[in-house]
Amino acid sequence: MSKKKVLLSVRELGGYPEFTHLYRQQGYEVIAAQGIRKSLAALKKQEVDVVIAEFNYAPTYGSRISTVETLLARLQTHHGSARIMLFALPEHLHHLAKLEAQYGKMDALTVPVSESALTEWLNG
Repeated sequence: MSKKKVLLSVRELGGYPEFTHLYRQQGYEVIAAQGIRKSLAALKKQEVDVVIAEFNYAPTYGSRISTVETLLARLQTHHGSARIMLFALPEHLHHLAKLEAQYGKMDALTVPVSESALTEWLNG
């Protein structure tokens, strides 16, 4: 019997549709977390295969460029095999290169998120 795949969905500001139905259609058990703190608590209790989170860029975060960096650091040290998808505004995509340099490979879809592109990524 194969283990069910687990997906952590992290919402902060939203601005895109709720995709839980899509994740379940693709065979994932879904853990939904509202905000980074709750997602970190969920990661302490559960191994995950996929993490989907928002990339909210703000130059006012001090040494960090986004709150998602805390989540990425946790994934890097404790969930290294998890696939990561970030939803980002088109004008913020260029900042993702900095995150990849520090935290490794991740993918991004621009808001508004295409359900077909997300489905393709989940299947890939």
